[in-house]
Amino acid sequence: MSESMHLHPLIFTLQDVVTGCGFLAGIVVTGKAVMEYEDGKWWMYGVCPGAIAGSGTTPNEAFTDFRNRYKEVLFDIAEECKGFVRFQADVKDFYSEDKQESARWDHALDTLRKNEDSVAEPFRSMPRKHPGEYELRIQIDRLEKMRKAEMNPTKNIADVLAKAA
Repeated sequence: MSESMHLHPLIFTLQDVVTGCGFLAGIVVTGKAVMEYEDGKWWMYGVCPGAIAGSGTTPNEAFTDFRNRYKEVLFDIAEECKGFVRFQADVKDFYSEDKQESARWDHALDTLRKNEDSVAEPFRSMPRKHPGEYELRIQIDRLEKMRKAEMNPTKNIADVLAKAA
């Protein structure tokens, strides 16, 4: 398998609730990552948010490890901050894009588009997200300030991992 087939551009959406010093925050992130097979493991490198990576023996294990590391960063930020405003600012700073991984993501997307028939499982059967079907963003809400009418199960979001298209 060529190197280009080891590099996969991914889009993900995650939802978390984090307790901080005097606040309860809800975070929804839609970001980008690159998954690559190297040194006998799968690695998922954050593009946005950058500065995190997860690994595993399968792509799903790498995603799970990435997900847990992401949560650990949110928990660390909550522990170190003095209130919601500081937490919100620090999480937005953390969400910043990693330029090196962004270039790899763009290259992987270009390669994917040229070699769609060569993509192996589990990436071949992943749902696809085309530009316009997602918006890279992070939303941070102060949950304890929400009105009861704003709280309903339609706001629940399952974790999503998709192949960029």
